[in-house]
Amino acid sequence: MISSNSIASSTYMSILYRLFFAQRWWLLVLPVVACLALMAVDVRFAYVALIVAMAMVMISLPIMYYYALTQESRWSILEKTVTIADNGLQLDFMSDKMCRHVIPWSDISSTTAVCECLIIRIRKNRYTFLAVPLKVFDSKEALREFVLTIHHHISAGEA
Repeated sequence: MISSNSIASSTYMSILYRLFFAQRWWLLVLPVVACLALMAVDVRFAYVALIVAMAMVMISLPIMYYYALTQESRWSILEKTVTIADNGLQLDFMSDKMCRHVIPWSDISSTTAVCECLIIRIRKNRYTFLAVPLKVFDSKEALREFVLTIHHHISAGEA
């Protein structure tokens, strides 16, 4: 069991940005590079490149908020206790507005460490995850045991 934990919404967004742009960084860079290459034809394309760069940032913001405003994003941000149960990870929230929730083992795909957090990826969506701060673990051995238990349940469910 992991005692009361939560992350700041800014940390959640930082993790989301890292996960999203780790695979799609070229979508933002390609139009800007194309405009910079056209500078050989006309120098004014430098201004176009700046405009396109700002447009890419403005396009990426709604996409990021689309992924950040899911039901599951509250799981990371709200204060909770995480317990390993037979049927999955049990989340007991301190807030009266959220009740107990169980993430079944079949919905968990993997774990990763990002931004001083343990990221437990959920199969529902590519960018759906539960972030648990690494500081809530008493030791590295407790963290290792927690992750190994999750992986054991994941692999048992796949078999």
